[in-house]
Amino acid sequence: MPLWAYDPLAHSAHRHCITTKVLHLPHGRKVEERDIPKLIYAGRYGRCQPSAGGQEAEFYSTESAYLTIMPESNFPILSFQEFLSGSEEEKRAVAQKLYNAFHNFGWVYLKDFGITQQEIDEMFSMSKKYFERPIEAKLKETLKDAEVNQGYTPDGAEANGGTDHKECYEHRRFCNDLSPSDEELKGFKAFMDDFYERCFNLAVSVLQALALVMDLDINYFSTALAKADPQLRLLHYMPIQRSIIEAEGHARIIPHTDFGLCTLLFQESGGLEVDPFHTGNFLPATPIPGTCVINVADLLQRLSNDRLRSTLHRVTTPPLSKEALEKIGEHGLLPARYSTAFFVHPSADIDIDPIARDGEVKKYSKVNAGEWRVMNTAKNYSSILGSEATQIKV
Repeated sequence: MPLWAYDPLAHSAHRHCITTKVLHLPHGRKVEERDIPKLIYAGRYGRCQPSAGGQEAEFYSTESAYLTIMPESNFPILSFQEFLSGSEEEKRAVAQKLYNAFHNFGWVYLKDFGITQQEIDEMFSMSKKYFERPIEAKLKETLKDAEVNQGYTPDGAEANGGTDHKECYEHRRFCNDLSPSDEELKGFKAFMDDFYERCFNLAVSVLQALALVMDLDINYFSTALAKADPQLRLLHYMPIQRSIIEAEGHARIIPHTDFGLCTLLFQESGGLEVDPFHTGNFLPATPIPGTCVINVADLLQRLSNDRLRSTLHRVTTPPLSKEALEKIGEHGLLPARYSTAFFVHPSADIDIDPIARDGEVKKYSKVNAGEWRVMNTAKNYSSILGSEATQIKV
């Protein structure tokens, strides 16, 4: 099925749509696969088709409230300012746009969200200082428990069905026994505690926005997160041979979905790619200063009964010019990459039961959030935890 005819919601090119907006691309530009995500984002359903001559594009949607083409991005870019400080009407409008993005793509670039680029830069500076320490010091802080899931993970220790090439540090809300002391890295723990709280508050606001559109109580998610202990993960992808990254079954991070509610991601350089429709067509999620990339994770997809999309993503060779790749060569080193993710999980005692609308059948069984998290964490870190993943019915 050509992607221009792909309906990401019904997985069919035959859904009946009402034409509400027509988009004519300038100067006879053709619609190519990489452009489709820039054209789909509007309302609950979207599709882009070339005209009979193949030189223009018509945009079809059940709603005409919002259409954005992002020349610098494959994915929607949304200001969160009016949700944080606007009127009730403005908040609901932003919430609807956010829901639309997660409904159609599962991803959004958020800007004006309350954390400045300067603060993000300071976080990356502190992250680099952490990873620059001797490996012996970091190994003393190695993650030891799937339930606590805090501390250091060496290169190659985490795998989601393949081999990842990165080292990580996990910071938590309630337990950070495996953090470097002030004598080892001055100000690290205090800074990460503060940045953690900023991310946590943003995550609650994002989920509250979704609650408005999902007809849930505004405090539904804040209640579900009351005793939650999400993880702030610092990631360092060391310089690595290009041939290793491009070999089958290897990547800086192999294709996977996240298993919590949602993830906030801060990135300095490229390499992140997203397959929004699970077609094998990965699109670059290029870093944009002043933004935070947010994606839907598996538990939120389950809770929404598939109305919100948890999509495959990976980290691979960064987008480099032909000249740069030729200079690196097949066996040359790709540069280091740093990113930081905030994985949002509900409280361990919360059960996630799909919310089915009238006439819908629940697509998933109920799962306990705590058991779900421990099972997936144990599975990912089996090489250093030395335990089998807990088995629960999903």
